[in-house]
Amino acid sequence: MKLTLLSFFLLLSIVGSAQETSSPDTGIKRNSIYAELLGNGGVYSINYDRIFQLNNHLKIVPRVGFSTLQNVIIVPIEANLLISGSKTSKNFFEGGLGVTILKPLSGFSGQLLTINGYDYDFKNEAVNTPLIVRAGFRHQKPKGGLMYRTGLLLFTGEDSLLTLGIGIGYTF
Repeated sequence: MKLTLLSFFLLLSIVGSAQETSSPDTGIKRNSIYAELLGNGGVYSINYDRIFQLNNHLKIVPRVGFSTLQNVIIVPIEANLLISGSKTSKNFFEGGLGVTILKPLSGFSGQLLTINGYDYDFKNEAVNTPLIVRAGFRHQKPKGGLMYRTGLLLFTGEDSLLTLGIGIGYTF
């Protein structure tokens, strides 16, 4: 799990630094803060993501979020691709992969936590964290302002589960 997360962040940093040095600023607003309901973070999560333009039709968007539920800290981490018709499009197909990290606090008394119908088992030291696959729609204007997204999420693993996530926030 730690090796997977380390590889994930290394890939994002390489893509991010290559993007920053290879193209001039286009004036496109790249940062978003939003709330998501019923997504990777369970009932809710507060999230931040940043867009890195790969070409006129493709953007990579790393995302990190935060939530708490029943004395458990929940951190959804995801890397998404935005596919559009042009560089200045405001509507995107959004697809990506993610994981959700869970850390029980001292007040957590259970051995099982259910998020969006997926059971996380805390009986062992390591929690079985599924890979989450996203496919959805995102609306975000190039000049910033209101953004919203919706997507189908497939939690993979022993008990696969399909759920819907809905997010709304602000791009700056």
